Amino acid sequence: MKRLTTRTKLMYGFGFSAQGIKDGLFQLFLFFYFSQVLGLDQALAGLTTFIALLFDAFSDPIVGMVSDKWQSKKWGRRHPFMFASAIPLGIFTYLLFLPPDGLGQMGLFWWLTIFTILVRLCLTLYLVPGMSLGAELTTDYEERTSVTSYRIMFAAFLPALIIIYGLLNVFTPTETISNGMLNAAAYPRFALLCGVLMIITILISTWGTLDTIPSLPQANESEQRASLGQIISKFRSAFKMKSYRSLVLFIMTIYIAIGVGTVFVPYFVTYYFGLSEKELALLPIASGVAGFLSVFVTPIMGRKFDKRKATIISTFLLAIFFSLSYNLRILGLFPENGSPNLLPIFMVFTFGGYLFIFVTMSMVNSMMADVVDDYDLQTNEREEGLFFSTMSFAYKCTVGLGYLVAGLILKAIAFPKQVDLKDVPPEKLEWLGYIGGPILFLMYLSSIYFIMTYPITKSRYQEIRKSLEARV
Repeated sequence: MKRLTTRTKLMYGFGFSAQGIKDGLFQLFLFFYFSQVLGLDQALAGLTTFIALLFDAFSDPIVGMVSDKWQSKKWGRRHPFMFASAIPLGIFTYLLFLPPDGLGQMGLFWWLTIFTILVRLCLTLYLVPGMSLGAELTTDYEERTSVTSYRIMFAAFLPALIIIYGLLNVFTPTETISNGMLNAAAYPRFALLCGVLMIITILISTWGTLDTIPSLPQANESEQRASLGQIISKFRSAFKMKSYRSLVLFIMTIYIAIGVGTVFVPYFVTYYFGLSEKELALLPIASGVAGFLSVFVTPIMGRKFDKRKATIISTFLLAIFFSLSYNLRILGLFPENGSPNLLPIFMVFTFGGYLFIFVTMSMVNSMMADVVDDYDLQTNEREEGLFFSTMSFAYKCTVGLGYLVAGLILKAIAFPKQVDLKDVPPEKLEWLGYIGGPILFLMYLSSIYFIMTYPITKSRYQEIRKSLEARV
């Protein structure tokens, strides 16, 4: 198969900047905004995204199968959905951060629930077809890893710049508010900027990959309708495959752990390490640089170790790096708050964690594309959309179950709401260290158990491709 041009990879990956921007809003700002700034009960804030996750469980596979069966010689199977997602995603993102005054607890709860569902549904319209498109662009074992690394890079690099801009220029302290993260007026302004940028990046990327449509697989004309029964049946068949089963269980486990960690980020940096919003603005630099470098590191690890082994190594390293600051603080070996050494050391460890999490995510997306070929060989059906709906759903668990677990933890330790650092009891701060350190370290490591049984090596994949090509 003809190798992809760098332009195609860049245009494809660019659209996933929208995913990263949405991630930054949800993971760093949304939970903190509704619970700490607006005063929504933490358990309710966690529950709302769990409810949205239940909707995702149905919407993701439906969008995946519908796009698999979609027919259009001009627009292809994936591009109509990707185009349709852009404008609604931007609008609903802005409205999510614009709740009317005086809603009360249940009003805030329903506002957060409804608009979270709408944002995630619009993201599904882009994410599932978009990831499926990435699997269809090439059948080369190693080039698939390169394609996914471009996607991961854009999802990390550009959003990091946007978050830095927001923290330095939008979330600014006032005469009555010492920390810009507690400035309620900043959130709608920043959400509007992010919504506009998401629309632009998706439209440019989708338009820029239209030229790939003639070379992409087309839907089977004999099967056009996707019923609920078909979805259940196909998932049941897929889950019998060891390659799919081991990969899905790994993805779900690692994403839930990542979700808990990312939801706690503003609590960790604001309360546990006592960083200001300007110091917090430096942290996305670590994420952005790691995302950029992952484009080069991921293919190297894939060639050197094979995908499964590279995933195990990178997962172990991300667990080490992400939890190291907290574990060292517990042991009394990390700089105290206010020390000039704290931020540089914390950034180095954070950079290491992000670098290897991006490597891990690139690997598992590439592996899922290989699983699609395995399924095709066994069933004579190509279901990229259905399979990558699993990836989309698992990715959303980052925020969905992460919010739920984080909300329950905050409720259990009775962490105070709407308070400055000086007003937080020391024992509550100690709990944040245990969560960021040993608890999350074990959650990350537990995912490795599932990926160890993944059976598709490079030699096995080459056998699968030969069989598929001989069948044509």
